[in-house]
Amino acid sequence: MINSINNTESRKLKELEYHLKNYNIYKSAIKNLQKQLSYLIPNFTADDTTSDCSNSEFKIEMVKDTVDLDRISSLRALNLYEELLYYKLIISSIDTSLEELDELEHEFVILRYKKGYSIIKTSLELGYSEKYVFNIRKHALRKLMISLKGILFLN
Repeated sequence: MINSINNTESRKLKELEYHLKNYNIYKSAIKNLQKQLSYLIPNFTADDTTSDCSNSEFKIEMVKDTVDLDRISSLRALNLYEELLYYKLIISSIDTSLEELDELEHEFVILRYKKGYSIIKTSLELGYSEKYVFNIRKHALRKLMISLKGILFLN
């Protein structure tokens, strides 16, 4: 039973680290998804009516001439938009959660996950031993697990 709980927690920590490591990729994906939407519907603009991704509506407003949009293209646009919102939600949630970490934990996350530094390079940048950096990691990830629990484990 205890081993099962440890395996579950370990799996979730790895998933959390996966999302943190892919933070910059998610930002790139957001830009690419916006481009795909613009390509799919060239005479329309897709507008996210809320900035915090909650209760968002997908509005398509005509910019130029009338364009017939078939069902397949409409469905594709909706799927792209939902994926775009998912990545925006992850980015926004991570940013909010990072604000709650203490300064050292926040700096660790930036160096280790956003900049992609190794533990050794991170410890050198922070000026602490590798052992102490692992303790910082543990505390930071535990805090992030709590604040990001409902967001990052949607899939």
